[in-house]
Amino acid sequence: MMNRALLAIAMLLGTTNAHAAGLTCPEEQQLHAVKGDVATSITFVNQTRRPVRIYWINYQGHRQFYAEVAPGRGYDQQTYVTHPWVVTDNAEDCLGVYLPQRAPTSAIIQ
Repeated sequence: MMNRALLAIAMLLGTTNAHAAGLTCPEEQQLHAVKGDVATSITFVNQTRRPVRIYWINYQGHRQFYAEVAPGRGYDQQTYVTHPWVVTDNAEDCLGVYLPQRAPTSAIIQ
């Protein structure tokens, strides 16, 4: 499990992948947004057969709903390198945790 200090450094440097390697849904509980000073964007692409829900993990570590994405559709989100995102199904079960990079990236939901 990646500790918070390493995660914060990786997020600030933008060295993690759009689908953050090593971050699993249970680790969502340890994440929260930190100071947003490096703007970027992330495109969520829903390749499942059901709608998915996009949440920002706010400064207190709580989910904040942003969008529902239909099957086969995408959603562009302006964000910051240090702001984690989680994707769930309609039952609010985590499907993935995503960390934006310095360059605009895509998060493919399968």
